[in-house]
Amino acid sequence: MAAEVPRRTTSRPPDRKARIIAAAADLFCERGYHNVSLADVALAVGITAPALYRHFRGKPDLLLHVVDRTIDRVRDSVESTPELDAYLRSSATHSLDHRGAAVLWQREARHLPDDRREALRRTLSDIAGQIGALIHAERPQLAESDRDLLAWAILSVYGSISWHRTSLPRRRFEQLLYRLACSAAHAQLGTAPLTDGEDPAVSGHRGIAVSRREEILIGAIRLFDERGFQSVSTDDIGEAAGASGPSIYKHFPTKTDLLVAAVMRGGEQRRAGTALALAAPGTPYEVLDRLVRSYVDFALSQSHLIGLLIGELDQLPEKERKAARQNQREYLALWARLLGDVRPGIDAAEARIVVGAVLTVIDNVSRTGRLGQRSDLADRLTEIGVALLMSQD
Repeated sequence: MAAEVPRRTTSRPPDRKARIIAAAADLFCERGYHNVSLADVALAVGITAPALYRHFRGKPDLLLHVVDRTIDRVRDSVESTPELDAYLRSSATHSLDHRGAAVLWQREARHLPDDRREALRRTLSDIAGQIGALIHAERPQLAESDRDLLAWAILSVYGSISWHRTSLPRRRFEQLLYRLACSAAHAQLGTAPLTDGEDPAVSGHRGIAVSRREEILIGAIRLFDERGFQSVSTDDIGEAAGASGPSIYKHFPTKTDLLVAAVMRGGEQRRAGTALALAAPGTPYEVLDRLVRSYVDFALSQSHLIGLLIGELDQLPEKERKAARQNQREYLALWARLLGDVRPGIDAAEARIVVGAVLTVIDNVSRTGRLGQRSDLADRLTEIGVALLMSQD
């Protein structure tokens, strides 16, 4: 009788759950939550979908773990450092090691349940408060509101690299991020006088007659920003605009047409402000300063439109998506070119990274809770933006 062959068992690797979370994070960043299946995640890890269910109840549960893990890393980074400079240096390294982090907690966290999103906002606010405490230790004269503003600017600098693929050699990249974050932490606030506070609703970025079509478009922009394009139905848009879902089709044949119109609206308004900034004569520095102010005005007056331009371009049809991406590249190239006029010799890749940081700071701060209610925010954001643009070794 042949000897019985012992049955082989395969032990489950102890880090499998962490590997699943890491793979899901990469896929959610690259494709977006709705475009990733559990089978995709399982394939990336090299396991079966049923094996994945041993660790997570489903895709929403997996997203929750991905976002929580991302935020935990950000919190650990600030809690583990005793003073500001150590935090800024360690976070430069951390942000490069986890480059997609901001995409996860800004774009994909919209798909979490309301209570989890609220908990996430509270956690991020606590993190900003801890960074503010580190700033206070070095700049005790700053008001708490200003420390809070600079803390969010620092978080935005590190998060800015999640939204582009421009790179530098590792040590140079870390040093650049550290320098930019230092510039944010030490930005001088209140150097510019408070402006007359022109109502953004009547500035060059608005002044749009509120027709039924506009009501539908405005409602759609808000919902696409808050929930994501794929999570919004035409009935949702109709309810937001005070109309029935089917009546929307009188103005927009499809939901995608609404998104295309919204993106076009954003491009048109941004171009209008840019043209005004470039039209007046001045030194390269003065032109760049006006461009910063123009973008601040756009961001403060069009918060939901900014969110849509950040998070939903991938949902456009191919032709419109390519056009939108090309317009974005040209806009960034304009900024980089003007920055080169002010700082001759700056490396092209470095210029794009710096500009990306400035725009991300403006985008994020203008959309962050009580910060957006500051009457002096336009001037303070301009000061921070210019400080970042002019930061040098």
